[in-house]
Amino acid sequence: MGADAFTWATLLARWMDLARAAVALERLGESGVGPGQMDQLGGSEGRGWRQGMPALITFEALAHAMGQLGMLPADERSFALDQAVVLLESRRSDLEDAFEIMPDAIAQSESNAVRAIEQARLQFVWTISWEGPGALPMPDIPGVPATRTDEGAVAIMLPGTLAVPGSPIAWWTGRHEPMLERGIAGCQARPLDCGLQVWRRFDSGGIALEDRIRDVNDEPPDGGVPLLVPLVVGGQRLNRPACDGWLPADPASISDTLPLLRWDIDPL
Repeated sequence: MGADAFTWATLLARWMDLARAAVALERLGESGVGPGQMDQLGGSEGRGWRQGMPALITFEALAHAMGQLGMLPADERSFALDQAVVLLESRRSDLEDAFEIMPDAIAQSESNAVRAIEQARLQFVWTISWEGPGALPMPDIPGVPATRTDEGAVAIMLPGTLAVPGSPIAWWTGRHEPMLERGIAGCQARPLDCGLQVWRRFDSGGIALEDRIRDVNDEPPDGGVPLLVPLVVGGQRLNRPACDGWLPADPASISDTLPLLRWDIDPL
């Protein structure tokens, strides 16, 4: 099944079915009671397992489904991650009155689901693109890069850079960037598979001709000026260059017609 035909609902449903089948074959908890034997338990123990079984199945399904989010289209990935957190919290609430002491099987399954959601979030390249209309003078975003860790990577346009509609203006991966996660100028991040670079080409008079979007690891076009500046790469923080005299921020470099935006890779 291709990514375009795949949704979070179908992915989760597949893993819910598999989790139900797997749980039905296992003996659960220290009591050694399987699903088919729950009715044999009396009192609070039996009630607890009956209440806790949907949560256990959901935790198992979420943990496995997170590993396949890359099969989904970018916008569906964002929805999936948000819904996974909502579903996790809902099942946690269901467990509040189920057990006095949480059985190890359920506690471990919950922990696996939490870890899988976080790992899924960190694996993508969260990319914010300017949606328009018109050119955006890139605002200065304080607190970027975040100081909590040097892991992963983050790249952003320098303040004042004039971004054309559709152009990526910031991205990060393998880390959290709280200030960027809020969005920029009303634009929210999308989870993509690769880091991007925007290369601006100018004519001999310093007028912007076109913006070329490529994988960050691809060769630059002739005469291209990179607009996305790396601030963290491979665990190392880089100094932000000065903005004085930065041609892509000069309004005179933009004619009445905005530069053509051209994707040299498949649009994402």
